[in-house]
Amino acid sequence: MNGPNLGSCLEELFGVILEERQAARALKADELQTLARRKEALLERLAPLVDTAEPLTHQERKAAEAVYAENLRNAYFLWSALQWVRQSMSFINDQISFASYRENGSVARARLNGALLSGRA
Repeated sequence: MNGPNLGSCLEELFGVILEERQAARALKADELQTLARRKEALLERLAPLVDTAEPLTHQERKAAEAVYAENLRNAYFLWSALQWVRQSMSFINDQISFASYRENGSVARARLNGALLSGRA
């Protein structure tokens, strides 16, 4: 059962992972969501193929290793991008906070919680 079906699924998954990286680099969120659904469907097709007791062929093992390596590379890239977005949002929120004064004359920094994300001022 590990014949050409497994190999072709792994090759297709490899292609989707490469497309995912390109979409992430281009900041195409809609395309990333579409690719995530494709990846999920491929993984559902792969599950019964890898649940068998049959050993992988050399070609299947190499394809699986390539898929693993590229998927891990995307995970690191996306994690770094998420950290960058969080730092950017923190910086922007710090810039839009305004100063007010307390009764004793000290400065109190007020924050506009979620102003950029919610559309509220």
